[in-house]
Amino acid sequence: MKILITGASGLIGKALVGALQQVGHQVVTLSTRKQTSSLTTYYWNPEKGEIDTKALVDVDVIISLAGAKINQRWTAKNKKAILNSRVLGTKLLRKAIQNNPSHNISHFISASAVGLYPSHINELYHEDETKISDSFTGTVVSAWEQEVAAFEHTVAHVSKIRIGLVLAKTGGALLPLAIPASFGFGAWFGSGKQWQSWIHIQDLVRLFVFTIDNPGCYNGVSPDPVTQKSLVKAISKQYGMPQWLPGIPAVIINVFLGEMATILFDSIRASSTAAQTRGFSFQFSTLNQALADLLPLRSKK
Repeated sequence: MKILITGASGLIGKALVGALQQVGHQVVTLSTRKQTSSLTTYYWNPEKGEIDTKALVDVDVIISLAGAKINQRWTAKNKKAILNSRVLGTKLLRKAIQNNPSHNISHFISASAVGLYPSHINELYHEDETKISDSFTGTVVSAWEQEVAAFEHTVAHVSKIRIGLVLAKTGGALLPLAIPASFGFGAWFGSGKQWQSWIHIQDLVRLFVFTIDNPGCYNGVSPDPVTQKSLVKAISKQYGMPQWLPGIPAVIINVFLGEMATILFDSIRASSTAAQTRGFSFQFSTLNQALADLLPLRSKK
């Protein structure tokens, strides 16, 4: 198939492009920058409502990954960019499709986030959960998913993948945890009792590919959620280093990160059973399997 990807230059996008090409799909991208890769790239600017509609020609599936990074200080300007990059981009794609009645697009797949769910130490969240977090991340993801849902009147299939903590060698959540742990300075945030719903980058990419033929709403998480304390200890153990530091007090993190610190203390335990019930299998179903594959961060010989 011919697949259009937004956000192809990001951590997930780069890995997904290669996986799609490997199984024979043709990939084109939308970018706010001029073409910088061998992929056929078309220009768009969600803030200004601009899009090169040639990007939609003969496209079968759209995979939407674009969005300003969440791990930056939440100033008023940055919060606006985080929200608009997701909401306006999704809306712009939908309007472009609606204005092209001869399009071939049958499936719109959007990234989302488990940050939609309220932070809770005991709850296990499935995709049919109706409670929404009243945090900034909950507000953003809720508005984002409302725009995604509007595609149901435009294309035959609409899918959402609510992504958890992505573990990868070259980015995501692992890098800031692994570097200090590799020197024996691993530490969790606050009590460390908060749940972390994580996923290996390869399994996340495979889930996106799986969703092309199996539309639905899925939590993009492994079957093995762990507490943050367990995560840090497992990373230290993988490096063969002691874990002796206590948790970093919330008051210190709040001083440095401000409101954004809430994402470090949110406890979200999400279930992976929806995808597994549909036939998806994880290559890295446990944290130890994932860390053994990813650590050390330098490339294995």
